[in-house]
Amino acid sequence: MEGAENVQIALSNGRRMRVQVIAPGTFRIQMNDTGLFQDSHLLRYKIVNVPLHADHIHSVPCDDIIMIHAKQAVLQIDGNDGQFQMLDGDGHVRLQTSCQPWSAAATGFGAHFLLHQDEALYGLGNVAPEQLQRRGLKVSMWVERSNWASAPIPFLMSTGGWAIMMNTIMPHTFDIGSEIDDRLSIEGQTGELDMFLFAGGSLAELLHAYTDIAGKPQLMPIWMYGLNFCSREKSDARAVLDDSIKFRKSETPCDLIGLSTDWMGTANDYSTNKNWHPERFPISTNDLVRRVSFIGILHKLGFKLSLTLSCDYDLTVYEEHLAAGGKTDEEGGQKEAWYDHLQKFVNDGVSAFVLIAPNLASRDPERIWSNGMTSDELHNLYPVLLGKQMHNGFREQTNTRPVIHLEKGYLGMQQFVVSTTGTFYNGSHAIAAILNYGLSGHANATTNMHLITREGIHADFLLSWARINSLEHFHHPDFLEPPLQELFRRYARLRYSLIPYIYSAAHVAARTGMPITRAMPLMYPDDRNCRDLCQQFMLGDFLLVAVYTDHVYLPEGNWFDYWTGERYSGPRSLDCRVPPQAGGPLFVRAGAIIPLWPPMDFIGQLEAKVLTLHIYPSADGEFVIHEDDGATFEYLEGRLARTRITTEESPDSISVRISRREGAYTGMPQKRSYELIVHTDRKPAAVRVNGQRRQDQTRRVKADPVRSYRYDRPSGTVRLFVEEAEGEEIEASIEVLRSPMNKIAAKAVTETNTIAGGEHTGEDSADRTFIVALTTGEPDAAETAITAWWNSKMMHSKSDSAWPLLVMHGYHMLVRHAAQNGWTTADLYSEREDLSIALTQLQTSAQGYELLRKLAIHLVRYAEARRPSAKHPVIGEVLAFVEREPDQDLSLNAMAERFSVHPFHLSRLFKKETGRTYSDYIMSIRMQRAKILLEAGYKVYEAAEQNGYKDSGTFSRAFSKYWGFPPANSKSRKGEGMHH
Repeated sequence: MEGAENVQIALSNGRRMRVQVIAPGTFRIQMNDTGLFQDSHLLRYKIVNVPLHADHIHSVPCDDIIMIHAKQAVLQIDGNDGQFQMLDGDGHVRLQTSCQPWSAAATGFGAHFLLHQDEALYGLGNVAPEQLQRRGLKVSMWVERSNWASAPIPFLMSTGGWAIMMNTIMPHTFDIGSEIDDRLSIEGQTGELDMFLFAGGSLAELLHAYTDIAGKPQLMPIWMYGLNFCSREKSDARAVLDDSIKFRKSETPCDLIGLSTDWMGTANDYSTNKNWHPERFPISTNDLVRRVSFIGILHKLGFKLSLTLSCDYDLTVYEEHLAAGGKTDEEGGQKEAWYDHLQKFVNDGVSAFVLIAPNLASRDPERIWSNGMTSDELHNLYPVLLGKQMHNGFREQTNTRPVIHLEKGYLGMQQFVVSTTGTFYNGSHAIAAILNYGLSGHANATTNMHLITREGIHADFLLSWARINSLEHFHHPDFLEPPLQELFRRYARLRYSLIPYIYSAAHVAARTGMPITRAMPLMYPDDRNCRDLCQQFMLGDFLLVAVYTDHVYLPEGNWFDYWTGERYSGPRSLDCRVPPQAGGPLFVRAGAIIPLWPPMDFIGQLEAKVLTLHIYPSADGEFVIHEDDGATFEYLEGRLARTRITTEESPDSISVRISRREGAYTGMPQKRSYELIVHTDRKPAAVRVNGQRRQDQTRRVKADPVRSYRYDRPSGTVRLFVEEAEGEEIEASIEVLRSPMNKIAAKAVTETNTIAGGEHTGEDSADRTFIVALTTGEPDAAETAITAWWNSKMMHSKSDSAWPLLVMHGYHMLVRHAAQNGWTTADLYSEREDLSIALTQLQTSAQGYELLRKLAIHLVRYAEARRPSAKHPVIGEVLAFVEREPDQDLSLNAMAERFSVHPFHLSRLFKKETGRTYSDYIMSIRMQRAKILLEAGYKVYEAAEQNGYKDSGTFSRAFSKYWGFPPANSKSRKGEGMHH
């Protein structure tokens, strides 16, 4: 019955199937042997969110094939046995059963699906933390009694564009190619088949669609994205205050102090009559005295307080009450909700709760709960109900965002709780567990920090939230040895500066399900090298964090080492040297825009009127800063501000556009200023803001720092301040001097395109651009030029088999260029045992191109290693600039101004460092390059322009004096050695 949205099918084998279209690309499938379909407890208790269409169900007679459409996906069902397949909008099969599914009260339920060889699968929550890729595993969807942090989530998604969510609380198993390599088996001994199928173009789309049903991750109060510290067991009020004062005296930021379960008068009190321990945590009812209670002092110091407690309360009474529409029972009463007895502690000043869910089956296996379920039947559901009731109770009492910390969990938990992975002695397993949470829709997951190692501090501070749990030990940063203590403080400050970046990612998570701590396959689903990377992840859009390893894989694109500023191009693997001030590798993706806060001891201590924006340019970059009041749910009503920032980079300039803020919220700063820190490898020729040129702030020019800019040579950054004007965007343009190597690379591409278009510009047009790129370029420029050269030659060759001659021609140009510089092939390629053998063993044109590419890049790097060097950083930069920009104004006065030194001092320093006068060096560089340009076929005026001469006559006289013959004769002397 094509076009029906919700159908019930009587299968030929006697079973009944109900199919609902929930959303575009989302189906719900139920099956039993009665035709009477009831809502699952997950639906009844409003944990799973599904728009029900029970009054629109159509009965369908037994047809051979039933087609049900959900816009971009189609479900095709065999009316005989219920086998089905899900197709995308183009008719490609995304998922299909391998045998008929089954479901009956006596036998349980099951479905088997075909797996393709190339697809990778992710999800299932906090189970099997040794790996991300779930293929080859067989796991049980059962909250383990022995593992206090167990949280299975019955959701699995595939790089093949499909996902499955099981809508049941009954124990069941996922066998993902464990017994049979190409089969996914989902089976349960009790209950009925009830599943959701999702079709999507990416893992991110699947996660979005799934969390529309299972619930989006909650947005925590902003202070929870800081540092959370739990004092050691058996602490009293004084010890807790000592812990807090240590943070403030050391200027180590922290926002929350937590108490273990022994804060209660009766240890581990499960009742609803619990109270503070009267001696260790005295609490007064007098409002004046409360100000000097330990909670009052914590608040004055900027801390929030959390309590740890346990629960085995019958939560189903209240859930049934809510499911019945909030009606009272027959006796006219209503049993107290679990949260009600905790309101007094919130009134005392408690801001968060840490919950320990019991193992129901082991505590009271024979118990029948008020909703008629046994302990085994309630086992998976109980921790989610506990989190839900605590979350909703706190929200109703305070109208602020709850922080309910719960280790155990199941489907839907991400709506109500935050989680830690528990204690792992293998730190990398804890990180894998967090990434698996994120791949299952739970964004607010972290681990108890491995405080006593550099690697642990690095890994655990760069997660969605950070927590230290002292347990019975003294896990306080104040007790670390000095180097580790300083490292901890540095990372704590780094985290707090990143709060606007992390909080914006949290908003994205709450809206789309994309986690803050992102597994690599979520960000790079098409890169097979990312499929099972457990020891690195993306924090938000731009930061790549590697943990418990010095080995990093950089996907496609350009990357900056955060610690050193070095730049790399991916894809590539890299062994990092982590500097002493760091605990592990950290990289920034090119195109990044990272907003930072000023230093503060706790969130909210200062109003962030000035945001620092670190800009790592690329061809395009974009980031949206999300801001709200940080505490209430007003953001759901649209009371929030978004600031869109974009960047564009060209060979000539870097532009940054800051759009005006859209929206408003309570407490929003009326005016916003920004400090831009733009990472670039050279000093700009000019900086403009909204069309107005900024003055260069140097040591000799006392410019207004707010209306000028400064280039910081050691860090390679341009710094400037900009202010928001009401209703206007801010546009900052940083004009970068375009280097000859970029011109040559661009020229090579342009000429190749011209040749491709049918206009041949000459036999040696590509040859000469290739040679000049070798002379004046860098490895990237050389690679661009040789690619253009190879493509143009192959395009115009009369035969596909002509590539060996092309390889020999390219090799000859490399050898000739080396000889012009006085190098032999033995000097250049000494690490190759026999280059001639490598040339003769080439079998394909691709191999020929790759060999030439490697030889060319090696030649450029060989030349770079032999360029003049200097110990003094200013002279080093001068040498690099002259090599890179020979067409610019290289006069002594201009260079002295550029590098903020006196001309006389620069001249003396240059002679001391290089043994040559500055003017002689400049003349030598320009004349040698001019000769190569002319020999490569450039016109005299072109060679003059590319070497900084505005007048070709002046250039010709200088050339003739230097070489002893005029420029026009240079081509006839091609190949002669250089005598200067």
